[in-house]
Amino acid sequence: MTQFVIPVIHSIFDGAALIATVLGEYSIQQPYSCKLYKRGLNDTYLVETEGENYILRVYRRSWHNKEEIDFELELLAFLHQQQQPIAYPIARTDGNFTTEVLAPEGVRYASVFSYAPGYAVNEKLDHKQSYTLGEVLAKIHQTLNKFQSSFSRPVLNNEYLLDWSILKIKSLYQDRAKDINYFQQQIEIIKSQLLEIKLSLLAPEYGICVGDVHSGNAHFTKQNQPTLFDFDQCGYGWRAFDIAKFLHAAMKMKIDITVRHSFIEGYQAIRQLNETEIASIPIFIKAAHIWVMGISANAVDDVLAYGWFDNDWLDGRLSMLRDFE
Repeated sequence: MTQFVIPVIHSIFDGAALIATVLGEYSIQQPYSCKLYKRGLNDTYLVETEGENYILRVYRRSWHNKEEIDFELELLAFLHQQQQPIAYPIARTDGNFTTEVLAPEGVRYASVFSYAPGYAVNEKLDHKQSYTLGEVLAKIHQTLNKFQSSFSRPVLNNEYLLDWSILKIKSLYQDRAKDINYFQQQIEIIKSQLLEIKLSLLAPEYGICVGDVHSGNAHFTKQNQPTLFDFDQCGYGWRAFDIAKFLHAAMKMKIDITVRHSFIEGYQAIRQLNETEIASIPIFIKAAHIWVMGISANAVDDVLAYGWFDNDWLDGRLSMLRDFE
C-alpha cells in the first residue's frame, strides 16, 4: 500500500499534552484539565487548576507573526500594570510571555492569560453594562496614549481594513463580479468620505485601538463589573473605529438601539467625541463590516472551510452593507 505524507494546514493540540509540555513553563498551579474551549482565529483552551482558571491561546500560524503577537502581549501587560480591567498575560518562569511550539504546519506560539471573572452577556447586553463598557473603552484609550512598544503591528488604515479585505473576498467570489464591484464602489466611497471629514492623526482621536470590543469579548460580574479580553485585532487607528466596531457587532447581535447609544454615552462620560469623530462613526461601521468579511475570508482552509462561503453568506452581508448605507 502506498503511503503519502500530506502537509497539515492547521493542527489541534491535545490538552493533556499541553499540560505536560507548555503549561509547565508558567508560574501557575499544576493544571488538572486543559480543554479546547473555542476554535476561531486562534485556538483557545480553558485551563483549570485547584486555585483558579486560566486561558491558553495557541496562535494560528497564518494569522499573526511573532512581532505582532509580542506587541499585543506587551500592550496587555502594560494595561494590567495600569490597573485596567483586562485579561492579562501570565509570564513564563523565564519572564517571557510566549512559548514556541513546533506544530505539523510549522512553528506556532502559545500564551497563557488570566481568566476574566463573570460571564459573557452577548445579545443580552443591557443599558448599564453597555454604558460601563463604553467608559472602560475610553479609559483604555486614554491609558494607551502613554504606551510605547518596540514591536510592530498592522495599522488599521484604508489599505488594511478595505483594500486587503476586498482582495480576500474577491478570491472567493470570482463568479459574483457585479457584487464585488459594488463592494469596491463602497470602499471608494468610504475612502472619499474619510478624506473629506479630515480626521486627525494625533491623540486622542488617533492611537492604539482594541479592534474588537463588544459584549462577547467581555465578562461581567454580578455587580456588572466588566473585564475585557481578546485584543487580537488591536492596532494603531482612529479611536472612532473602535466605537464603530462595537456598534457593528451590536447591530449583528440585534441589540436594541437605545442600548447601543448607552455605549457611546458611557464613552463620552470619560472622553467627549468631537463632531468629526461622530460624523466618522457611520463610515467606520461600513469599514468594519468589510474588514470582518475580509478576516473571515482570510481564514479559509485553516479555520473556515471553503463551503462555508456560499452565496447565502455573501447575500446576507451585502444586505447588511446596504442597510448601513
